[in-house]
Amino acid sequence: MKNSSFWRIATAVFAVGSIIYTTTSSRRSRQQNREQIQDESAPEYDVPVEYQKVFDNNLIIPSGWSFAVVWSTVYSGLGALLVHQALRSQSNNPRYEKAIPWWLASWTLNAVFGRFFSQNDARSVVISDLTTKLNLPVALGLHQSLEIGQTDVPAPETYLRIPVSLYAGWLTAATVVGTPDTLLTLGVWERNDERDVPLATGILGATAAAGYVIARRLNDPWYMVPFVAGFGGIATRQWTKHPVVGWTAAGLAAAYVGLLAYWLPKGKFQDMKPAVEDIEAELLTAPTETKEPRQAAIARERTVEID
Repeated sequence: MKNSSFWRIATAVFAVGSIIYTTTSSRRSRQQNREQIQDESAPEYDVPVEYQKVFDNNLIIPSGWSFAVVWSTVYSGLGALLVHQALRSQSNNPRYEKAIPWWLASWTLNAVFGRFFSQNDARSVVISDLTTKLNLPVALGLHQSLEIGQTDVPAPETYLRIPVSLYAGWLTAATVVGTPDTLLTLGVWERNDERDVPLATGILGATAAAGYVIARRLNDPWYMVPFVAGFGGIATRQWTKHPVVGWTAAGLAAAYVGLLAYWLPKGKFQDMKPAVEDIEAELLTAPTETKEPRQAAIARERTVEID
């Protein structure tokens, strides 16, 4: 883009607006939900009634605490990254340059999600799930544009990129979790514990396997962290309601914790190349004399031996 500084600042401002809009919309919907609840029992989720209905029948949706923990971490982390990418010192950062279109697309979809997640009707349940699914490839595009898992970058960028990994991982889990919501809303899926409990267990196992494979492909252990929150939230919710689902989720959360204990300190599954700026700096500071080509050195050594 011609005016990189302008677009980076505009992206940061737009992101803040998207976060504020989504947060205030959710708060407004929670208030409306409380007004509509007539009995004294508190709802399991602080969401519109239409969402509560499908959440009650979704065996693989986590407890509310996992949503609060992950989204607060992701939003604050992404906010810090957006401030950093808008700084004058980062005007020549090629990764931030490539990320601008992905940022704009992702925050647009985030605002759309906030709009429909605050509405109390069946259509909004389906649209919010579809928006999440559309945002997943955008988040993965953002992940790739920032060269996470591909390039070693200096601090603080190396740490500020972590929320993008968490964002992509959580949207992956949310894509799986939200699918039953849509099927239940459309009437395609009728609840049947005899069928749904083993099916939910299988879905959890497949999700865990896919998460690990994708993390290896992305060369990014941080991508796996939100799955721990997701599996942990499902375990706490289903531990007594549907023990098989709860135990499976708890086991998968423990397995992920074990994998992360090994891989997270490394920050990668395999070595990454240095950033372009670091290579250019090395070339600028390298000695002016060129080293003798290897072939010439070998030939000279052979001549000395013959003499």
